[in-house]
Amino acid sequence: MRASRSLALCIAVIATAAGRALAQNGDTTRVTVIGTVRDSIANAPLVAAVVQLASATDLVHGATFTVDSDSSGAFRIANVPRGDYLATFYHNRLDELGLVAGVRRVRVDGDPATLNFAIPGRSTVRTALCGARDRGDSSALVVGTVRRVDRLDPIQGAIVTAQWYEITFGSKGLVRSTPVARVSTDSSGRFLLCGLPGDAGVQLWATSGRAATGEIHVELPPAGVVPVALAIDPADTLGEASGARHGSARVSGFVRLPGGAPIAGARVRLREADRETVTDDVGHYALVDLPAGTFSLEARAVGFVPIARAVTLSATQPLLFDVRFDSAARILPEVEVRGKVVFDRSMQEFEAAKKRGFGYFLSPEDIERRNAFDAADLLRMVPGVRVVESSFGQSRVVSTRGGCSPTIVVDGMRFDNQTTLDEAVSASDIAAIAVYRSSAETPVEYQGFSGCGAIVVWTKHGPARKGRRR
Repeated sequence: MRASRSLALCIAVIATAAGRALAQNGDTTRVTVIGTVRDSIANAPLVAAVVQLASATDLVHGATFTVDSDSSGAFRIANVPRGDYLATFYHNRLDELGLVAGVRRVRVDGDPATLNFAIPGRSTVRTALCGARDRGDSSALVVGTVRRVDRLDPIQGAIVTAQWYEITFGSKGLVRSTPVARVSTDSSGRFLLCGLPGDAGVQLWATSGRAATGEIHVELPPAGVVPVALAIDPADTLGEASGARHGSARVSGFVRLPGGAPIAGARVRLREADRETVTDDVGHYALVDLPAGTFSLEARAVGFVPIARAVTLSATQPLLFDVRFDSAARILPEVEVRGKVVFDRSMQEFEAAKKRGFGYFLSPEDIERRNAFDAADLLRMVPGVRVVESSFGQSRVVSTRGGCSPTIVVDGMRFDNQTTLDEAVSASDIAAIAVYRSSAETPVEYQGFSGCGAIVVWTKHGPARKGRRR
């Protein structure tokens, strides 16, 4: 990955003097300036862009005009004296992309005079920030900032990580991998992640010392340029024995159907805080005692595709945030299935472990929703642990407290420290997981020699049909 460099990029100001054959009626010394402001990356108008004109011959005492663009990106400035002006514009979108609008000298002469502004297209921005790309290259760019939550001070040296899934076919057949890209922020808190896979989704998070954001999901269009703003609370650190992260932040709002109507009975969750609630009869939800910073807010309801939205929570200002489902799930015809539960005892052990109040837990519903390729993939969003890739392409679960590997226990069977979670159990066999991230929160029966906690797995078929010990 290319290290973050200066993100300044002059924005093209397209000025045309329309109607040189001027109408000579009325005041011929003053004209009307009209134009539009567009975002070529989003192929959409820029609403509420601030357009400025200042006399080029007298910056101190000369005429100055400021106007905002309307809902269609258009603007109109009346009674402008003819002459030479310096023209520019400003919009929050520029900050998101790390761009700076250039200032150009223009001649205002026509009536009306036309002055158009535009943020360059994604190809221009990618080349300016990441360098020249091969023809046909569809890789995407994520450009963003990392700041302290509430104070909004930039954080220099924060590590921003992007991780995604890849499936390749080769001589060894189907190969699943999880590539990782990392960069650090510059003195202004900005970062660039160039060369990410286009037309794919990545998990993104930032760390600064022992403080971290949650993992958020970012969809990347082919050859896309995607802005991301991340916020960290330096006081909220990973690795506490209590497991889930807490604080004084709050978020509330409504969960809505794709058409906008509120929906009752939807479940809303902030995973890192292990906080979950259900919307009331009018579709309202509220979550309290949350950590501050950028996290992923998840919502799910029967009949709809689960969604996750990035939110930035403040310790001082409650967040009002409505969640809207994108689409309904495809409902298959009803089928009656008869059988008996074969892992009831395992679920009793799992529920008993949860009641002790120590550790982080993934229920059968959590596991089904994640739809992971490998067992280790289920733990990629668990606070206090990281999934790292070895030189042999294996995924190993590592504690953030020193980089050691927790003890693995599957249906009561303990594995040696050389065995990875993927070697011990298949993701499709897992019913529930308990993650204990230190010896302090690990029950005695699961204590290992590493003193690094334990990952306890209950399978769908239970210990009776468990295979050989490794």
